[in-house]
Amino acid sequence: MAVDDDPDFLALFVNALDGMGYTDVTTALSGQRAIDLIEDSQFGFECLILDIKMPEMSGIDLCKIIRAHPDYAEVPIVMNTAMAEKRYIDDAFAAGATDYLTKPIDEVEIRSRLGMVQLLIKERLRADLSNQTVGGSGSASHSIGFYDSIPMKRIDGGIDVLAMENYLNALGIFRALSVIAVGVHVSNAREIYDLEGGAVFAEAMLDVATCISDCLPFSAKMIAYKGGGEFVCLLPKQRERECLALGDTLLGFMTEFQRLYDDMEVRLPVVSVGTVVSCRATNITNPTRLINEAIRSAKENEVKDARYAF
Repeated sequence: MAVDDDPDFLALFVNALDGMGYTDVTTALSGQRAIDLIEDSQFGFECLILDIKMPEMSGIDLCKIIRAHPDYAEVPIVMNTAMAEKRYIDDAFAAGATDYLTKPIDEVEIRSRLGMVQLLIKERLRADLSNQTVGGSGSASHSIGFYDSIPMKRIDGGIDVLAMENYLNALGIFRALSVIAVGVHVSNAREIYDLEGGAVFAEAMLDVATCISDCLPFSAKMIAYKGGGEFVCLLPKQRERECLALGDTLLGFMTEFQRLYDDMEVRLPVVSVGTVVSCRATNITNPTRLINEAIRSAKENEVKDARYAF
């Protein structure tokens, strides 16, 4: 579904999508109309493309409402808007956007981004099918692979790692210089997964994510889980000083879980925190490089610093 209050733009956009092979497109001229269509839809929408600046209900507010719908917590939401200022980009991703495109229409870019959306949809369908195959055995969560993503929507600041990469792309080179990244590595993640299975492992990683979020008590943060016990925090550069004590603070928060994990006879996650990684022009040409640098630093600190072991 494409949502925009400009009927002329919608007509052009739908025509462009049709030329790319996306023929099953529903349109809405307002946020309320989009909500009505979502509620009335029998099969649901696989992707939503929203304008930001609309009367009565902005695209950002609409994104928040859609994300709160139980059937749309993981559905790709792409912002396609003329609003290119950083504050709009920040607000869009904080509201749950998966990607961010700026008008006018660039068919090459849209084709590329929607290609990634298709991959996300296929992965989601694969995961759903895997869980259905397990059936009513109650062990569907065990189908989670060690390197699979884990939904982070219940974590304050939680975001999908692909959305984090898209956020860096949307910022561009100069605005991204105001961003820093910090990696967190769970050194015994594989041990927890092998011994306890996917369900317990996923909950343990969410416990770590919760502690990371609690260590960063401000709204301007993004926390992504990359899989394999690896996390990345993306923060404003002015928060760099607060990140210097993140390792010790996280250690204290994790220690509070010790008794609970002992009672369950489950190993407590052992964490190491990397040094702050600045976003440079050499990073932003490939956002994954910045994320990987932060994770690599956390792994290196695992070897250098034994304070984070329990």
